[in-house]
Amino acid sequence: MLADRKKSLPFVFIIGFNKTGTTALHEFFDKNGWPSIHWDKGALACRMVTNCLENRPILEGYDSRFRVFSDMAVQTDRIRIEANKLFPVLDRDYPGAYFIYNTRKIDDWIASRSANFVTRHKATNLELEMRRLNTDDRDTVVLHWRTQWQQFDAEVSQYFKTHPRFLKVNIDDQDLPEQVAALLDHPMDPVHWRRVRTNGPS
Repeated sequence: MLADRKKSLPFVFIIGFNKTGTTALHEFFDKNGWPSIHWDKGALACRMVTNCLENRPILEGYDSRFRVFSDMAVQTDRIRIEANKLFPVLDRDYPGAYFIYNTRKIDDWIASRSANFVTRHKATNLELEMRRLNTDDRDTVVLHWRTQWQQFDAEVSQYFKTHPRFLKVNIDDQDLPEQVAALLDHPMDPVHWRRVRTNGPS
């Protein structure tokens, strides 16, 4: 269970895709004293989907231990689940929560996701997506990711256009720590913000 002080912290959902600084944001919050969970080897996304299917709060099983959630994805050779797309459910189940939509230049994101090597599957994300889409054409994957990004961006922009606890931030912004602190109205030490390059989801 969370200590009393940490229980008073609001929930924060980092809803950008992986490879948009989710690891860096996770560590930034964690080192600033916010109990944070990142990816959890895909178990986080699986629990979110299972909870929805069984009509339980979407983060039941995690919500008593953590306040900040990021990289809500899981993948196999056959399927990839992006549970960050369930942001309306998160908003409904956790009133008063804050949402951070972390982004970067789309071409940089595609390049990073394409090259990222997934050790468990002994393949790059690009190779895995080619298997899932049953194609030998890399351009098909790139178009799929680009369309997915654009659709998600439009849906987020529409949903949160008047939301009072929402921040869209580019992970290359030099003042990102200050933007997060202003959103939460809570002091955040910028010394803990640094870009993290990982071999897994980030």
